[in-house]
Amino acid sequence: MRYYRLSLILITIEYIHLSLGSLQGEEVSKWANAIGEELWMLGKEVTKITEIEQKYAFLNARVGENDPTVLLKEIKEKILRMMDRKMDAIRCIQQEAETVAETFTLNPDLPFKYYSSKWSPIEGSDATKLPKSLKKNRQTYLTMVLNNDTHFYNLPVNTSHSSVHIPTNVYDKEEKVAEAIQWSEALDKVFAQNYKSDPALSWQYFGSSSGIMRHYPAMHWEEHKKEIKDLFDCRIRTWFIEAATCTKDVVILIDNSGSMDGMGKHIGALTAFSILDTFSNNDYVNILNFSETTSYIVPCFANQLVQATKENIHVFKDAINALTPNGKTHIEQALVTAFELLSDYRSRRGCDNENSTDCNQAIMILTDGVNANYSSLVMKYNYLFNGTNIPVRIFTYLIGKEVTNVEEIKWMACANRGYYTHVQTLEQVTASVLQYIYVIARPLVLQAEDHPVSWTHAYADLTYDDATDTTINEPYRLLTSAAIPCYDMKINKMNDTRTAELLGVAATDVPIDEFKKLVSPYKIGVNAYAFIVSNNGYVLMHPDLRPVFNGILKENYNSIDLTEVEQHDEDLPSRNVSKTLRELRTALVNGSEGSIRNIKLKYHYDDNKRVSEEYYDYYFSPLENTPFSIAIALPSNYGNYSLEVGDEIQKNRHTGENLTSFFKGKWKIHPRWVYCRYHYLEGHEFKTPEEELIHFLGKMYDMDFKWERQYEPMETEDIDQVECGRKTLNDDDYYCDKQLVRRLIFDARNTYEPFKEKWTFQSDPEKKLFEKYNVSLRFVATMSGLTRWDYIFKDESKTKTKEFGDLHPRTINEKWYKSAVLQHQYDTESFVYSVPFENSLNNDGLVTASYAIFVKDAGFEAPASVVGFQFSQANLEEKVDEVSTHLSNQCSHCDKCGAKLVCYVVDNSGYIIVSENNTGKFFGEVEGDIFESMLENKVFKRVTLHDYQALCERQDEDSSSSQRILTPMYYASAIFDWVLMKALYLISEITIYQILEPLFNIAQDISEDASDYADQDDEDDDEDDDDSDGDVTEEDNNADNYYACENATDLFILQQYLFIKYDFLGELATKERKYYVKRIPYSNLIFVAVENKVVQKKKFNTEPRRTSEPPDWSYEGANSNLLPCQKLHLNALPRRRLTGCYNEHYLEHEIHACGRSPPVNNIGFAITILTFLCHYVLLQK
Repeated sequence: MRYYRLSLILITIEYIHLSLGSLQGEEVSKWANAIGEELWMLGKEVTKITEIEQKYAFLNARVGENDPTVLLKEIKEKILRMMDRKMDAIRCIQQEAETVAETFTLNPDLPFKYYSSKWSPIEGSDATKLPKSLKKNRQTYLTMVLNNDTHFYNLPVNTSHSSVHIPTNVYDKEEKVAEAIQWSEALDKVFAQNYKSDPALSWQYFGSSSGIMRHYPAMHWEEHKKEIKDLFDCRIRTWFIEAATCTKDVVILIDNSGSMDGMGKHIGALTAFSILDTFSNNDYVNILNFSETTSYIVPCFANQLVQATKENIHVFKDAINALTPNGKTHIEQALVTAFELLSDYRSRRGCDNENSTDCNQAIMILTDGVNANYSSLVMKYNYLFNGTNIPVRIFTYLIGKEVTNVEEIKWMACANRGYYTHVQTLEQVTASVLQYIYVIARPLVLQAEDHPVSWTHAYADLTYDDATDTTINEPYRLLTSAAIPCYDMKINKMNDTRTAELLGVAATDVPIDEFKKLVSPYKIGVNAYAFIVSNNGYVLMHPDLRPVFNGILKENYNSIDLTEVEQHDEDLPSRNVSKTLRELRTALVNGSEGSIRNIKLKYHYDDNKRVSEEYYDYYFSPLENTPFSIAIALPSNYGNYSLEVGDEIQKNRHTGENLTSFFKGKWKIHPRWVYCRYHYLEGHEFKTPEEELIHFLGKMYDMDFKWERQYEPMETEDIDQVECGRKTLNDDDYYCDKQLVRRLIFDARNTYEPFKEKWTFQSDPEKKLFEKYNVSLRFVATMSGLTRWDYIFKDESKTKTKEFGDLHPRTINEKWYKSAVLQHQYDTESFVYSVPFENSLNNDGLVTASYAIFVKDAGFEAPASVVGFQFSQANLEEKVDEVSTHLSNQCSHCDKCGAKLVCYVVDNSGYIIVSENNTGKFFGEVEGDIFESMLENKVFKRVTLHDYQALCERQDEDSSSSQRILTPMYYASAIFDWVLMKALYLISEITIYQILEPLFNIAQDISEDASDYADQDDEDDDEDDDDSDGDVTEEDNNADNYYACENATDLFILQQYLFIKYDFLGELATKERKYYVKRIPYSNLIFVAVENKVVQKKKFNTEPRRTSEPPDWSYEGANSNLLPCQKLHLNALPRRRLTGCYNEHYLEHEIHACGRSPPVNNIGFAITILTFLCHYVLLQK
């Protein structure tokens, strides 16, 4: 009993000690309270919080509970209508192409003219410099009249007709090419009709199997990126191949025997490279090499098919370069391994029965000959169900001139639904590789009725020039493309020989920005987001998709998995996918509809410098007839509520108030949101979004004003019905977001009075308070995208090139808006304060304070706006010094800041707001031992973010053998041009040019480019070299300094509930010293007072740290060193096979064409040697 009483007394004493604390601790609390209360008073006065809050009630704003499924359905319908329009456009092109091509008859003797994207002269510009081989055809190329068009990124175009791009290695007088150029001119009327009915259409194009690409509108093929001009061929673009071939499983067998050494190795490597370049994210591939033994060229990829992402293709190419031919040729084991691997995947995918045609599989053999007959082996593994089913096509590429057992190689291809090609020289590689695409497309062409539309994953438009565009202002423009195959309907009506030829592919680009415009961010709300995921689980659109770093396009930008951007808050090691995230991904990949709620998420913002643990609800639905699914993620606690306002436009009409009267002073609207816009941007240019808005607000008083939508729903929505005669739009037709405009006008009215007049002080004490902190400006930002700001003492717009609104116009996307709303859940009466990182380097630093206004109604509340102000950090520091050097009478013997105490003001992410020399730095970097103690005492919580999209800077020791960011062709372009210039110029003077004109065109085209390159080096002319090659070289060098890697970043969250709910005392100690942590009320800040500064033994930081090894390719070390090997678990995640694939057709056996040797133009041994030298250089890179 005595023991119990003693324990109770001790507990009571300890409780009294904990609750009362020391006198020094109480003194620090007084300092914190004094700072917080004065800042709160200042903030309320500056921002007029109370006045704005009361206005919401006065204007009858209500809080409504949203139904997220209804919201998602609305967003989905808008996106589907947009996508249906794009699909209708290409279907119309396809129908016209097939009809015109079927009835067209070529007259080879009749000269023709056309608009050439490369060689047509431009009216008002210097004459186009033609290669000598084309000068006699100068009259073939019609003169183009081009004008800059706002819709087409300010590029000079002509929307009255199309123009034709022809690859460097294609001759426009060759019969099939000339025929395609001539009949496809009839597509212009369809292009124009499509554009007039949907002016949001981007580039439309038809890519012919002959190699020509007719694109609308007409434009000059710019030469500012030489690698595009020289290498572009529509037939090897993702949109063309995916439309023609669908998903493929491919195993490539490369002969690595001694006979392949020398020229054979280089031809074989280039052939393999070209095959790999035709694959996309929907394809699966692996490569084995064979000689006396058989092995996978990338060990970690063994016994599986891996997705043909750019990262994986890069690894395959590096592995091919590392092969060393040796030994004799034995292909038997390689064939067995390939057949068994493909059989395993047929079984996994449920297409291993007799009637299944869902799997599109092929084996591609690259060899200079085989030494035996393998018909029995092939028939054992590939003639299934008594020979009625041949599931695997075999394509054979006989490499080099010295070949053996040709008939056996031919049989393998011809007897197995494939194609045989003899690749004797490097120049034949591209033509040889393209043949397999047309063969795989045969069943699709033979069925002739279904035209499946394909959508690509996100890719960068490499023809985009940021210098001419004023709307995106990014170094790359991300697109997806919708594409549809076109069939040659004439060919089998002309003769008795069965053929199945692909006429070409029709397609259009759809910028990812078009999707972003339709997701209604003002309805989804602050800290919420929408994202789109493909059938492979890759993100097409996501706020954390970061394709560019320092102007460098990342290699894996279009194969970022959902699990690499969504970070659910579970303590799992890197690359471990949580159960909830796996469920979410599977639902999206499978095209399911539903929701997953109350998921804890690591929500990061401010350039990955801050994080918050939040609960989110996910709602998802498929985008039917596409490979995509869409989802929205809403904060669980406030994401389901929004402000509901009346029809302000109608009210103003009744009162006679001018809508534009509320838009006075300094204001901006969200630059990426569409309030109202003309369908045709050309001819309706506005200097700013604000000018555009005012224009439409004025139109709303017109009697004939109507609320039109960008994509009006059809009276009967029939996705299968193609609308080629859709109503065209007039030049002055427009569309508006009615709800967004209504909300904007409400917000403008609500915030107008507080910002109507220049700031005037109500009292002398108020003025002194403002002067004390040197308050420079105040602002308000609303959910409708409106930002207002006003200067307090002087109009700084006269001294600054960019004002607050110019720097921060994106309202709910701004970090101070996000953090203010996040802070509301901890303390409804508190400002969020922040300073720029490393602010100690800036003597004129500003503190930004923001406060979230939530409107309350009927027991609910919703975020409505954020108010804030900026003031001098130096003045805040003076206030802290003033308070913390003053002691109360109760503790006159206590320590002061600056004497025995080192004092800091720290924000909720651990960054220092006030310090003598460390403002803007992370607190753990300055006081490591104190911060470690804070973590142990749960004052801060560590949250680790994993960045799977990072680029790491190379160290010297990494540079010798690691992977590069861009393709070898990109790096060697200067050498390529220089070598060809010096040698091909001589060849261009050969007198037998008329005989060799087709190939001469190729050589001369490259020679002209090479001469241009040489002229810049050798001649002192007036052109500015820095505008072209200088920029490219700089970018190349910059890219070479980085490699793809994975990073981890430790971020920290102040546990504010500890102070607010549990009255945390905050008197702590390390082994060496005491310290005090007190919350500054009405804020996100803490006051930290530390005894006697000591030498730091441990430091914390919020900088990324590398968690993956530098890529150093070696056969033995590939499993551990290569990043794609470390990401192989992604290969096992669920994928959805695309529909609309055709692998077999009963008429295919009637097609006898199964192989040929591409013609060799006898231009001489010199051209072969020169081409070999160039490609040798490339392979060594």
